[in-house]
Amino acid sequence: MSSPEPITDAAGVDAVVAEAHAEGRAAIDLEFLWERTYAPVACLAQIATPAGIHIVDPIGGAPLRPIADLVSDPSVDVIMHAPSADLTLLGLAFGTRPENFTDVQVLAGFVGLGAGQGLATLLERVLGVRLDKGERYTDWSRRPLSAAQLEYGATDVAHLFPLADELIRRATEMGRLEWVAEEHVRRYGPDARLIPDPDTAWRRVKGGGRLSPRDRAVLASISAWREREAARRDKPSSWIIPDRTLVEMAHRRPVDRRALEKERGLPARIQGDEAESLLAALRGGAEAPPISGSPPPSPEVQQRLEVLAPLGAVLVAARASAVGLAPSLLATRDDITAFLAAVVEGDGTGESLGSGWRRELVGAALTDLAEGRLALGADPRRPFLAEVRRGDEPPVGRIEA
Repeated sequence: MSSPEPITDAAGVDAVVAEAHAEGRAAIDLEFLWERTYAPVACLAQIATPAGIHIVDPIGGAPLRPIADLVSDPSVDVIMHAPSADLTLLGLAFGTRPENFTDVQVLAGFVGLGAGQGLATLLERVLGVRLDKGERYTDWSRRPLSAAQLEYGATDVAHLFPLADELIRRATEMGRLEWVAEEHVRRYGPDARLIPDPDTAWRRVKGGGRLSPRDRAVLASISAWREREAARRDKPSSWIIPDRTLVEMAHRRPVDRRALEKERGLPARIQGDEAESLLAALRGGAEAPPISGSPPPSPEVQQRLEVLAPLGAVLVAARASAVGLAPSLLATRDDITAFLAAVVEGDGTGESLGSGWRRELVGAALTDLAEGRLALGADPRRPFLAEVRRGDEPPVGRIEA
């Protein structure tokens, strides 16, 4: 296919946005670099409408805000593929949150094509279109852009409309559009976290789970400091202070510059006002209320979960397979364990498997399994699992404690 000339000015971007509004539909993809910065660095935006394909070059001078506003516009049907990083870029730069939006990768998982499928794989499997992905790891910041780069960028959006239309048709036939909509709200809706949150950054620190509640409060404070400092410097947060050093600092809690300088792994560049603000964060965490983790289940509940969780995972996998659904879209192993623990301890409605289509498909069955109303056995037919409804009498061969 011939590649469009890059747009490098505001007037050109405004024309593309006007075309998208007139057509009511836009397929969007971004190319970026994200190795040495806190936020992704936008290098290219590809926009397709039913009327044509356009390449927007922010490095060349084209503004991206109109494209971000397009993603947030409820009057335009926006199609993207696996857009989490794209939305992080637009969210950090412009506060963007998608409105009338479809992720074709999510759609694919609900129609039996598996979760996490790449665009080239989906296009070949669904439309029989083969893409040349030779420029996948190219340096998109390099100028001038080569003809191969421009063609690669254009093909990333060229087929998104027919792909989305076919996947929506399949989802409609299978009665799963409501499931797809619910999953989009969960991932990209008003309560979804599309950009990093300093106040919850501590939850992603490796090794933090072994800290005491008091140390965890300190970790939360200095992790928030690191996140904000990383954003200020526009550097990856791990470049500011490594996770291991954060955990050790939360445990030891250095109180002055001399103690701070002894912390292993603390970069030498943290000096002066930065060091003082870090010490203030350490003091603030030490004075904050302790952060308690979820109380561990009782030994009896833990023993039940050790039996129930593997059975629950088998049940989820079998039910997902039976309806051609990617199991990871239905529930992860942690989702299953958390739901079963909540059921055993009283009420699972607050968990992801406790409401909506997930409860309909497998949550109610997991509840029956946990409460002894459902037994599982092998079956020679697909999905190779038999679900047996039980009465009040114990089954033959029951092992008594």
